[in-house]
Amino acid sequence: MSHQPSIAILVETSTSWGAQIVRGIADYSHRIGPWRFYLEPRGRYEQLCLPTGWQGDGVIARVTTQPLADDICATGLPAVNVSWYEYGYPQIARCTADEHQCGIIAAQHFLDRGLQHFAYCGPSRRRTGYTDRFGKSFVDALAEAGFRCGVYHPLARRGRADDWQRRLAHLSQWLAGLPKPCGVLTFDDVRGRQVTEACHYAGIHVPDEVAVLGGESDDLMSAVSNPPLSSIDHAARRVGHEAAALLDRMMRGESIGPQPKLIPPIGIISRPSTDILTIDDEFLAEAIRFIRDHAHEGIQVAEVLVHVPLSRRVLEQRFADVLGRSPAAEIRRVRLERAKRMLVDTDLSMPQVAASCGFNQAEVFTRTFGREIGQTPTAYRRQNRMGGERTTND
Repeated sequence: MSHQPSIAILVETSTSWGAQIVRGIADYSHRIGPWRFYLEPRGRYEQLCLPTGWQGDGVIARVTTQPLADDICATGLPAVNVSWYEYGYPQIARCTADEHQCGIIAAQHFLDRGLQHFAYCGPSRRRTGYTDRFGKSFVDALAEAGFRCGVYHPLARRGRADDWQRRLAHLSQWLAGLPKPCGVLTFDDVRGRQVTEACHYAGIHVPDEVAVLGGESDDLMSAVSNPPLSSIDHAARRVGHEAAALLDRMMRGESIGPQPKLIPPIGIISRPSTDILTIDDEFLAEAIRFIRDHAHEGIQVAEVLVHVPLSRRVLEQRFADVLGRSPAAEIRRVRLERAKRMLVDTDLSMPQVAASCGFNQAEVFTRTFGREIGQTPTAYRRQNRMGGERTTND
């Protein structure tokens, strides 16, 4: 019997992100011939460590502490870090979601809703040795668009029983002081749910006064948030798959360069917490909302013009001034965003996806998707699901 590599997976299993990382690793293992795993259920804030006496061939871990990095290096085994932390050990490669791109799409999500005031709420816990490039990317993207962004500085934890209430009051006070309406990006969905709770505590309406976007999708945190939380989809399953592929190369003796493998996010999962459109131009706002509600029905610009009392020339000029794109481009963008989610979340055939997104022919859908996204719909589905599910031809 050929040797089956034994791999330690040190990733929390209590979050959607962690569960999808593990699934992506399993996807790769099933494809190449299976691996054996050390994996135990772990909570988000548990101290991760290698089991005493464990002997294996490689490690995939969310390395967020120096002791864990040191322990992994002490084994002499090849390892891949799937977190946003950097430790500079050549033995530990890194494969993770692209923080810079996550920040950019978060900024664009708010800008597309006409917001002009913004804020960022970072991690709920102070993280030694961590540089928040995600938050910086968000702030920088807004600055490039001509806007400033406030940043929340949390209270230090005291470890007392009333610590949660004290921190909630502090966060509520900061939210109350923000200019309204305001788009608030949070480091992750745990933080996002805390922000929606603090808004309720302060009597601030979400999303009309504060629109909240979680920085890392977690289905449970989104569901218990009131209202349900919009989130960034980090493509965690693909991250897990690519991390496993990277580890496989390392175990085969291949030299891996120092640059991390960065996986672009799939996009925004839009839910009620950011369902806001703050544009002073009443007719333009109505046109945008009509497109977002009906683009999947196959509408054209002519149908938009029936809905709003503007000439085509005036409508196109107003779109260009506010969104920087034409009404036709907005219709196409909304259709393709819907298509991206359906390709990842469903097993529908390409003709079915095309019809559900407002394209009258699958060929037109495939051609448009390839031109705008840079790959075929089938390749996009395969890349972002990585699970060997049924796929269909373009």
